[in-house]
Amino acid sequence: MRENFDICVIGGGVIGLSIAIHAAQKGAKVVIVEKGQLGQEASGGRAGLLTTVSEGSSEEHPYARLSREALQYLLHWIPELQSKTQISSGLVQQDLLRLSINHEETSILEDTFQLQSAANPGTTVLSAEKAREIEPLLSPHIQMAVRSPGEYHVDPVQYSHVLAKMARKLGVTIKEQTEAVQLIQQNQKLHGILTNHNDQIRAKTTVLAAGAWSALLARWAKLKLPVYPLKGQIIVLKQGNIDLNVMINTSRGYILSKPNGTVVLGATNEREKFNKAITPKGLEQLLPLFDYVPELKRCEIQELWAGLRPATSDGQPIIGAVPEWEGFYLATGHTRHGVLLSGITGHLVTQELELNKTPNLLNAFGFERFTAAGMR
Repeated sequence: MRENFDICVIGGGVIGLSIAIHAAQKGAKVVIVEKGQLGQEASGGRAGLLTTVSEGSSEEHPYARLSREALQYLLHWIPELQSKTQISSGLVQQDLLRLSINHEETSILEDTFQLQSAANPGTTVLSAEKAREIEPLLSPHIQMAVRSPGEYHVDPVQYSHVLAKMARKLGVTIKEQTEAVQLIQQNQKLHGILTNHNDQIRAKTTVLAAGAWSALLARWAKLKLPVYPLKGQIIVLKQGNIDLNVMINTSRGYILSKPNGTVVLGATNEREKFNKAITPKGLEQLLPLFDYVPELKRCEIQELWAGLRPATSDGQPIIGAVPEWEGFYLATGHTRHGVLLSGITGHLVTQELELNKTPNLLNAFGFERFTAAGMR
């Protein structure tokens, strides 16, 4: 069977769904091709932290600017999505405490405070005693805390459901359990894909948003995409009568209570080759988190989860048209910030495809940066 679309999005995670939604709202005929189920890979994580990033020495670093704009975009977009779909995304506003528990961590926390305060002017240093007044469950061994007021997190699973429902409401064609197996190409121009069901999906533009698998698919275009899988393992506890007043971030990972009655501890950063197995070695890396909130040791484990994030060689996403190719676009490599960057990625990608001009916010994130640096 042959079908024709304006845009074919390879990948049904939060990035691909957002692109499809924004494009459909502009009147495009869009199809999403997903090898499994929507939102089941990295997008299906359990934390959903929306803390902005501070890369480099200045708050004006392009990635820092993009993440701040992304947060503001989500805070307007999520309520709109929830209103139209009647599904909650689990959006919560909560203070964040960054904690140290030994001298080495305290030194690091002191050094990074300036960057954190630049990104959030309300950020303040707290004594251990003051931190325990805010969150009584903190360990008596806490040495220092940095408080960032009014941070946010969502439930990634619920958020994925919101996006999926919105996409369907807008008429996006969704093909789950459908794998792209070949590009339809001629003279450096992409015309769509062939699927594992022997279907031809023809499209004016094909957007590769396949997360950790993007580099494998890019090989069809003889493109060496510096994207690799970064495994993250997570422990999900039954909350019981423990309800943390704040989000907690440490050098070992994060801890946060969710509205669904769970506490999430995560996440590891393991460079592996598409292995999502939960391992004792990985879980061992998360055990020090219990030292910050010892009472959590009494909680029952509800779930152990692992996913593969799409990481890049420079730690930043790859968003933009593929050089020397017509009709081929990349939106991948969002690593740990896929949920945070999802809304604005969809907005900016659609804007670029509509106007055929790269938005200023995306200038630093094209694939060309690797070619220029000899990293291709």
